[in-house]
Amino acid sequence: MFVALGGAVAALFWLYHLAAFLSPAERPWHMILVQSVAGLTAIVALTLWRRSAAWCLLIVAGCLFLSPASVGAAFAVQAAYALRRGRSLVVLVTGVGLVATKIAQLLIGPYHRGWMVASTVELTVAVAGLAGATLTGWLLRSVSAERTLREDARVARRDAEHARMEQVRLQERERISREMHDVLAHRISLVAMHAGALVYRDDLDPETTRETARVIHGNAKQALDELRAILSGLRDGTGDRPEPPQPTLRELPVLVAEARSTDTPVGLALTATGLDDLPTQVSRSAYRILQEGLTNARKHAPQAPVEVRVDDGPDNSIVLKVGNPLSREEDQRPAGAGLGLVGVAERAQLLGGTVTVGPVDGRFELTVTLPRPSA
Repeated sequence: MFVALGGAVAALFWLYHLAAFLSPAERPWHMILVQSVAGLTAIVALTLWRRSAAWCLLIVAGCLFLSPASVGAAFAVQAAYALRRGRSLVVLVTGVGLVATKIAQLLIGPYHRGWMVASTVELTVAVAGLAGATLTGWLLRSVSAERTLREDARVARRDAEHARMEQVRLQERERISREMHDVLAHRISLVAMHAGALVYRDDLDPETTRETARVIHGNAKQALDELRAILSGLRDGTGDRPEPPQPTLRELPVLVAEARSTDTPVGLALTATGLDDLPTQVSRSAYRILQEGLTNARKHAPQAPVEVRVDDGPDNSIVLKVGNPLSREEDQRPAGAGLGLVGVAERAQLLGGTVTVGPVDGRFELTVTLPRPSA
């Protein structure tokens, strides 16, 4: 674009000076030829700028000595040097050299006619044009630098956002792993307790022994199933004290009651079948997902009615829904908005589920589909 603009300026000045030579006044044919060819050569030399700026400058300066029609090309070269070099000594030397060449053309050029008023005007135009070209180059350099800084800042913000989201994912996986660890510790302690009863008590009847063995077998199997489900998200050991087992869908009415106690109208519909038979990791993750949905609803739509549903889905799945009417506050996302949904997505992904979130018919709805593990 810059080359095209410089070429246009050079061509306009070439036509301007050529028009004066083609006026009715008698002029030698060789004079018209030299003036025209020198101006065209200077214009063509601008195409060498990207390959060799020095050669481009030398050719334009030589043409300027031969013909005033090359002054437009001199403007373009000066602007290009200012754009590339910035506020350096090279730009000043280039400008002074072009002004000196113009003075030499007016005083000792091949077709000089002595110093006249027209010579003063022509020199003034040349000096003003070179100064304007220098300022134009500096301005374009500043604009380009500012655009580069804005692009770098945008990339830095994008990278920082990606890093922040990745940190949130890692923290959520850490929390999920801790919850699973707590449940495993709970089940293994039950296995150890019942196994200890079999080891140290010799007064148990056969039926009690069989029942104890069934309890050990059931807890060990569930512990292995849950361990297999979280192998991809195990955390490193930190030595933290295990917390009590985490809540499941059985505690969902308690969660809704707590939300209602904060003056939030919450409707609860449990139409799904077999919720008590869900594996613990599925039930616990479903509870946490609904809990996060209620938290987001209270945060972004305070005191708006919230509907919580747990329905049967296709292909032996359960569908969790949390919805509330859209409000103006939801258009103003506070700092950290959306991070809870990252945790919801991580939980659903670990269980092979899907997440859909966004406005639906004037409501903001979070829909999570979780598959039921086969028996």
